[in-house]
Amino acid sequence: MPHSFLVTGAFSGSADYNATAPVDPRYVQFETAEYRALPALSVVKAAALYARGGTGEGQIVAVIDSGLNRDLPEFKGRLADPGYDHVTQQPGVADRHGHGTQMAGIIAANKDGKGMHGIAYNARLIPMRFGDDNQPFFFDEQIAESWQYAFERGASVLSNSWANSIPATQITEKRYNQVMPASLAAARKLVDEGAVLVFPTGNELRREPLAEAGLPLAVPELEAGWLAVVAVDSSGRAINTNANYCGVATRWCIAAPGGDSGAGHGLLTTYKDGEYGETAGTSPAVALVAGALAALQSRYPQMTPQQVRQLLLDSADRSGVYANSEAYGRGLMDLERASRARPTLVVK
Repeated sequence: MPHSFLVTGAFSGSADYNATAPVDPRYVQFETAEYRALPALSVVKAAALYARGGTGEGQIVAVIDSGLNRDLPEFKGRLADPGYDHVTQQPGVADRHGHGTQMAGIIAANKDGKGMHGIAYNARLIPMRFGDDNQPFFFDEQIAESWQYAFERGASVLSNSWANSIPATQITEKRYNQVMPASLAAARKLVDEGAVLVFPTGNELRREPLAEAGLPLAVPELEAGWLAVVAVDSSGRAINTNANYCGVATRWCIAAPGGDSGAGHGLLTTYKDGEYGETAGTSPAVALVAGALAALQSRYPQMTPQQVRQLLLDSADRSGVYANSEAYGRGLMDLERASRARPTLVVK
C-alpha cells in the first residue's frame, strides 16, 4: 500500500477502537492440539485473530538466519522463494546449525494436524542464510543483501533473530556505520520503502538491549519500520530469566513469549532433523512477533506493514507487570485486542 495513508485514533480511547467488543465465539475451533502444543499462541490470544481472518494468507516473511531445512513437511507449500545461501553462494538454503529452521517453524509451520503450527500458518517464507558462528558484523554485506533480496521478492517483514553484542547505549550512527555500513544503508532504504525489521533485545541479562534492537536511538528515521522484542516465559507471567530489558528501545519494543531455560519451559518448534523440540530466548520471541505481523497484515490488508507495526504496539497489554516500560516496552503482544481495532485511514 502507498505511504500516503496512516492510522488515526487507534487505542487512544476514541471510537476507532471498540474496547467492549465480544470475542468471536468461533475462536474455539482454532484451539486445536497443534495450537495447544505451542502455549505462546494462547498467551498472545492468536485464536481470536484467526477467527477474524488473520492467518497470514497472502503474506511473506523473510527469515534472516542460519537457513532452513526446506524438505520438512511442516514447510510444504510455505516457501515464497528458495532464498539465497551466502555460505555456499548459491540459490536455495541449507541449515547446518538448525536455528533458522526453529525460527521458521514458530513463524509459519503448517497447520497439518502434526506437532505444532506457526503463528502465521498460512504465510509464506523466504529463508536466507548468512555466515555462521561469529558476530554479525563479520557478515554485514551478506545481511544487507539478504534484506534486499527478500524485500524485492515480496517480504515486507524481515525477521532477524540475531544481534551484535554491543549495547545499544554505546552505539552512535558513526560507530554503527563503521561496523555495519552496508546493513545501515540497506535498513534506511527499506524502512523508507515500507519494510518492518524485527530484532531481539538479547539474552545477556542486561537492563539495555543490544545494538540492533536499539538502533533507532542513534538513527531516528529507522523507528517507523523497527521493532525490538523482549522475551517473556511461556506462561506470559514474567520476563525470561536471561532477557535484556527494552531499555532505550521502549517506544518500539514489545514483549512476547520466548520461553525460558529448562526442560518443558521453552517453545515447541521444528528441528532441522524433522523432530519437534524446544527453543527459548529472545530469538523465538522475535519469530513469534514477525509471524504475528504477517497474520495481522492479512486481517488488515488495507494497512501498510508499518501501520500494522504501529497497531501491534498500540494494542499491547500494559496491565500488571507489563506497565513497567523499562522491562516490557509497550507491553505484552495482544492479538485479540489488535484484531478488533477499527483503524481509520486518511490521506496525508
